[in-house]
Amino acid sequence: MSEEKPYLADETLKRWRNKKVVVSIGGEHLFTGILKDFDEEVVVLEDVADFTGNKGRELLVKIDGISWVMLIE
Repeated sequence: MSEEKPYLADETLKRWRNKKVVVSIGGEHLFTGILKDFDEEVVVLEDVADFTGNKGRELLVKIDGISWVMLIE
């Protein structure tokens, strides 16, 4: 029996938890916020803002809708 290797994305997001990130959704919409939590289906950001100035408390995004995530803090 072989030991399962953890996914790189999971390990990276664990290190980025509670830090400020930028998320690209669908390659068109950019949001900044604090990465609060994630699982195999969704990512949760807190204290969210988009690049047009709209702000919100939390954003729940499906993982398969995310184009990329960048650590900015």
